[in-house]
Amino acid sequence: MATSLKPQPVESGWFLRWWKDSLILLRAAPRAFALLYLVMLLLNMAWQPLVLSIPISCIVVAIIFAVAMAIHQGSTQLTDVGRSIRDVPWWPLLRLIVEIALLVAALLLLMLLFRHYLQGIFSQDHISSAATLHNLKSPDWQKLPDWLRSLITNALGTAQTMLGNAFLLLSVGVIVTGITQRGYLALLAGFQAVLANVRVWLSFLIASLLLQGVITFISVRLHTYAAALLVSLLGVAVLIMVGLYGWCFVRETFGLPGAQVAKATTVTARKRAAAHA
Repeated sequence: MATSLKPQPVESGWFLRWWKDSLILLRAAPRAFALLYLVMLLLNMAWQPLVLSIPISCIVVAIIFAVAMAIHQGSTQLTDVGRSIRDVPWWPLLRLIVEIALLVAALLLLMLLFRHYLQGIFSQDHISSAATLHNLKSPDWQKLPDWLRSLITNALGTAQTMLGNAFLLLSVGVIVTGITQRGYLALLAGFQAVLANVRVWLSFLIASLLLQGVITFISVRLHTYAAALLVSLLGVAVLIMVGLYGWCFVRETFGLPGAQVAKATTVTARKRAAAHA
């Protein structure tokens, strides 16, 4: 990783390149990602009010990034991956979360004129908003167990938050990769990276809006336990893939250009495969 906080533009063809890089990481350490999937599954069963969506998203991003970085560097054993999560600079990350929370709080104060939007901010469902609150109170939705409703809304809601706020992915990535331990510098770098890659951010934002539409659509059409469970399992998978795309975004913005990253990733994977042969 570069030691500079100056973000670079992402090379064209990033969508397919990051898809391939993500698959390489998944294939390199399937057990590690299976454990990560289980952790995300358990985490998202808990109640997560909307007001905590930003801090929770930052923690989720940090965990996914730590796992991806360890595997990218060739550490595929579960103990090594667990150590990478332990070694995340959690204190600087906490300061970053506090600074982001203060920024969001200031924005919310400006939104007090739109009180109808804020009516669900302390509600049980992580993605409750003016657009979906009435859907989440439908009889079919209320029949589902609380843990299952939480799992659906939390996994998809956190993925949506990460997509719609790409600066979170980039700011947390700057902390996790050790480029800086100062929260305000990481936050500033995240915004600068978004401005330097507006087309990527717009793609993330459109994906966030599409995911919001999917959430609204399924929230009034889940009639069976099995269907809700399937959506939940897919939602956690979507969350992890969003995190991996975010890792690729950080890596190319503050590290190697896309072509060099792809080459290095492929070489690392081949060496790992040869060692196991």
